Amino acid sequence: MPAPASSRQPGTSSWFSGHGGQLLLDEERHWLAPRLAARPVQPRLWLAPVPPPEPEPAVPVPRGVLLYPHGAGYAGSVRCALPWPLPSECMGDVVLQHPPPAQIEALLEESRRVLVAGGRLWLCAFNACGPFRLRGRGAHWAAPLAQDWQWRLHRLGLQSVEPVRFVGPRWRLRGDGRDAGSALSLRAACVLQAEKRAAAPVAPAAVHWRRGAAPAA
Repeated sequence: MPAPASSRQPGTSSWFSGHGGQLLLDEERHWLAPRLAARPVQPRLWLAPVPPPEPEPAVPVPRGVLLYPHGAGYAGSVRCALPWPLPSECMGDVVLQHPPPAQIEALLEESRRVLVAGGRLWLCAFNACGPFRLRGRGAHWAAPLAQDWQWRLHRLGLQSVEPVRFVGPRWRLRGDGRDAGSALSLRAACVLQAEKRAAAPVAPAAVHWRRGAAPAA
């Protein structure tokens, strides 16, 4: 008897398709939406871990290119593989929402390539110091420390522009009689923001500024 066909997209994480994963992705979209709206009006690329839910999420993915893992490549606005079929320096923003760990280096490099000078990368990842990533099937997803992410971005020439932000559901320590609002809480995810900086041309110094040059007549 043949196995029943699965409705899941191949290559996606079943944890992000479940209730906990969808809750986290939705809170990240809510956090990102007003900040992206305040950015200059330019095309954007959004890489999500799973297809958007149906009906459409309360906070829609901004206009531009939407991709998510599908089989050995990506589906969404286009079906493609790495490298993305996009020209260099064509995107004002790139959102990597929990990118697959096996492809993280290639995805960061591609993000740098397609960003315009002054374009911004928004990287959503599990909070390495929070226990949320150990729940369900999210445990196998990468959760380096924020400093490790920042080192990777800096190595590619992407400069951090804001402190690391923590978003998503909280975990609270079980009560000891204190008010719940004062209990220690740990956010599920962090968001790193980095900008592609263009090297400013340096004009040669005037002749009379150079050491030992003769004064102008």
